[in-house]
Amino acid sequence: MLFIFLSWIYIFITAKNLGILFTKIFKIKSCNPTILQVLGLFFYAIITSFFAFFIRIHIEYYVFILCLNILLTYSFREPIKAYWHTILLSFKKLKMPYKMLYLFLFIVILAQGSTKPYLIDNETYYIQTIKWINEFGFVKGLANVHMFLGQNSSWHILQAGFNFPFISNFYNDLNGYLFVIFSFLSVEKLSNYKEDIQDFGLGLILLFSLFFMQFVNAPSPDLAIFLITPYIFYLFIKKYKSICTTDFKIILSLVLFLCFVKVTMVVLSVLVIILFIKHYNILKRGIWSYSFLSMTVLGLFIAKNIVISGYLFYPISQIDIVNFDWKVPKELLKFYKLGTYLEGMSNIDVSQLSFFETVKVWLTLPKLDGLFNKAFVILLIVFPWVIYKNKDKSSLLIIYILAILQLILLWFTSPQYRFFFVFVAFLAIQLFVTFIQSKKVGLYMVSFAVILSAIPFFIPINLNAFTNNNFAMGLHTFQLKNIIIPEENSKTDTKFAKHVIDDFEFYSPSEDAFFWVTGDGDLPCVNKKQIEYMKYYFNYVPRKRTDNLKDGFKSIVVEKTIKN
Repeated sequence: MLFIFLSWIYIFITAKNLGILFTKIFKIKSCNPTILQVLGLFFYAIITSFFAFFIRIHIEYYVFILCLNILLTYSFREPIKAYWHTILLSFKKLKMPYKMLYLFLFIVILAQGSTKPYLIDNETYYIQTIKWINEFGFVKGLANVHMFLGQNSSWHILQAGFNFPFISNFYNDLNGYLFVIFSFLSVEKLSNYKEDIQDFGLGLILLFSLFFMQFVNAPSPDLAIFLITPYIFYLFIKKYKSICTTDFKIILSLVLFLCFVKVTMVVLSVLVIILFIKHYNILKRGIWSYSFLSMTVLGLFIAKNIVISGYLFYPISQIDIVNFDWKVPKELLKFYKLGTYLEGMSNIDVSQLSFFETVKVWLTLPKLDGLFNKAFVILLIVFPWVIYKNKDKSSLLIIYILAILQLILLWFTSPQYRFFFVFVAFLAIQLFVTFIQSKKVGLYMVSFAVILSAIPFFIPINLNAFTNNNFAMGLHTFQLKNIIIPEENSKTDTKFAKHVIDDFEFYSPSEDAFFWVTGDGDLPCVNKKQIEYMKYYFNYVPRKRTDNLKDGFKSIVVEKTIKN
C-alpha cells in the first residue's frame, strides 16, 4: 500500500502539471479539479504515444518527464497553489459522513491495488503490451506475435509511463488512482446535492463500487470508460441548452480521450457533433483548436495502428490502403474477430441459428453475462418512460439512442456486457433517481455498496457463481505484507521456457496455461499452443524482420504440419 500511495503521488503531480499546461494551451478557463487531472492524463497519453514511435518508454523517458515536472511546477507556482486551495476547500466542505465515506473508499481502493490482479486480460495481453512499450516503444508488426497486442490502448501507453519498469514490476496502479479521484468527485456531488437529480445521479455511480473493484489492480481500459463516460453524460445533459467554449472543449477532450483509450466509444463523438451543430454560433470561433486536437489524436491513433498491425483501424480489414511487410494476414484477422464475437456468446456457436434464436442464446447466457444482457434490454424497454418523466427530455433521448446504437454495433462485433455496462449503469441510475431523490437514502446505499466492495479483500470468494471463466475462479485476499509492498503485476506462477518454431524464437508459459495467456514472460512471449495452432490451421508463423526485436515481426507462410 505504501509503494502504491507513493506512485499515486507521482501520478497526481504529473497529471496536475500537464493538466494545467493543457488548459493553458487550449484556453480552458475553468475546470473541476478531478477533470483537470483527467485532462492531464489525456495530455500525457498524447505525449507518451508520440515518443513511443521513436524511443522506449524507460528510464530516459522518465528522466525527461521528471525534468518537465520540475519546470512546470516552477512555472505554474500560482495556479498550483490555487489548485491545492480548491481541493482542500472542497474536502473541508464535505460533511463528516461523506468525509468518512471517501476516506474509507480511499483505503479500500489502496488495499485492492496491492493484491494480485484478477482480470484474465491482464495475463493475455495487458502485461505484454506495456512491457513492449517499456522495452522498445511501438514495434512494427507486433500483432503478428499475438493478435491481442494489436489493440495497444492508450491506457496501456499511459500505464507504461507510470509503472517504473527499471525499479519493479508491481507498479500497476493507474486504475486505482483513477477510481480514487473520481470517487472524490462522486462523493462531492452526492454531498452537495440539493435539487439537481443529475448531481445525485453522478454521485450514485459509486453504487457499482463492487463491480469497479475487480478492475483496480490491473490496467484495464474498461474502468476509464466506466468512470469518465458518466461525467460526459452529466456535462452533456447540463450544457445541452446552453454551453460555452470551455465546457465544449472539456467534453471534446474527454470524448477524444475515451476514443483513444477504446475505439468502441466512438459513438460518444455523436454528442460532440450535436453540441457543435446546436451551438454553432457560439462554438465556431474555436473550430481550429477543436480540429487540431481531434486530428492530432486521430493521427496518432492511425499511425500507431499502422506500425503495430499494418492496418489503419485494427482489426478492421476492409479499410486497407497501406501495404507493409508486417501487415497481419487477413485470415488471422478473420479468426481473431470470430473469436472476439464468440466471446460475447460465451463461445457458443451461433452461426447456424436465426436472428431470434441468437438473441435468445444471448439473453439466456449463464451468470453475469445473461444477467447484464437481460438488464440492458429491460432498461431499453422502460427508459422511454424515464425520458417522459424527466425535464431533460431531449438530452436523455439522445443518450438513449446512443445506447441502442452501441448495442447494434457490438452485436456485430462482440456483444460482451462489459462493453455496454456504462450504459446499463447510466440508464439504471436515471431510472432510480426518477423514483427516489432522497439524499439520505443515497448516502446509505452508496455506503453499503462501498462496505460490500471491501469484503472480498479479506474473505476468500469463489467466483464460479458469477463467471464461466475457469481461469479466474478466486479473488486474492489482502496480506499483511501488502501494507508496504504490493503483489507483482501477474497472478500466474507459470514457468517460461524458450522455444523455436520455424526460426521463430520465443518464450512460452507451461503447457497447462490458457491458450491466449502470456503472463510476465520475457520478450517475445506467446503461448506455444497458439503458434502451433496458427501454423497448423493457417500456415502462418511469426518471424523477426531483422535480428533486432525493435525492427518488429511479420507473418510468413510455412508448410502445413501433420497434427498427431
